[in-house]
Amino acid sequence: MKAPLVSVCIPTHNSARYLGAAIESVLQQTFGDYELVVCDNASSDETPELCRRYRDPRLAYHRFEVLVGQGANWNRCLSLAGGEYVALLHADDVYRPGFLEARVRALEADRAVGLAFGAVDLIDDEGRVTGQQVFRTGSFVAPPPGFCRDLLLACVINPATPVVRRGCYETAGRFDEDRLWGIDWDMWLRLAARHAVSYSPSIAAAYRVHGGSGSATGMLGTRRVEEEREVLDRTFEWIAADPALASLVPLRGQADRALARRALFAAGHNCEAGHLTAARGNLALALALDPTLRTRPTVWALQVACRLGAGTYRLFRRLHPL
Repeated sequence: MKAPLVSVCIPTHNSARYLGAAIESVLQQTFGDYELVVCDNASSDETPELCRRYRDPRLAYHRFEVLVGQGANWNRCLSLAGGEYVALLHADDVYRPGFLEARVRALEADRAVGLAFGAVDLIDDEGRVTGQQVFRTGSFVAPPPGFCRDLLLACVINPATPVVRRGCYETAGRFDEDRLWGIDWDMWLRLAARHAVSYSPSIAAAYRVHGGSGSATGMLGTRRVEEEREVLDRTFEWIAADPALASLVPLRGQADRALARRALFAAGHNCEAGHLTAARGNLALALALDPTLRTRPTVWALQVACRLGAGTYRLFRRLHPL
């Protein structure tokens, strides 16, 4: 039997509340040459029953009894995918109608393109649109390693949007199973270094931010910054070892400063929320990455607040709003 052109893979763990919407968003696509692979990472909720209710022959449900990390479950998805193009859809996100058609069109138009992504709606727990994430207002195709310049400064590819040429995953290697944060960023950097990247500003997917999501629970923690720094360390190691990527080597300082600003932002939010241990950790990481931040009044205020209490920082923010 002929393999489908696209494999849409949904890695999931105890996300039955949202999984149905994710599945329906795939089954309602205008493009039909796909398989839908649900990779259940030892869920203890209603996920098995929900998936077994579907009778669409394109949907294959795989349950794994052994709980593994996020990266390992993503690698399970890749091992099960049979299509030429692979999309990883998080169980709490959804595709808009036309998503697959648009991504396939971008990948088919240029064989050099290894990854196609785009803009997204940001939605809440109930699916209400709360904002948008748009990288740029115009479409583009960036030849390698051009898009790495943007990616080194931040993971600007929203996880609800990419579709990747399967052969590019095979050459880039597996997702890193040893980390919690930066798994996708690490992979997109490896792909963008050697393959063209296509972008569209059209909204074709929705990324859900809710109380139980990683975006809500861990975005401001110190572990995230620590692991993102590890991603940069490893990335610049293989960049330095490849003469074809020599133009990226001078960007290390800029990448560190960008990460320092994210750590400082996290420190401020943690301090205002009264999470002083996390605030101290993020502030220390920010200053280690970019010592010049010590001259900023915000840093002085944070240093005082981490000793005297969050109230002093809240007062500073009222007197010096962003």
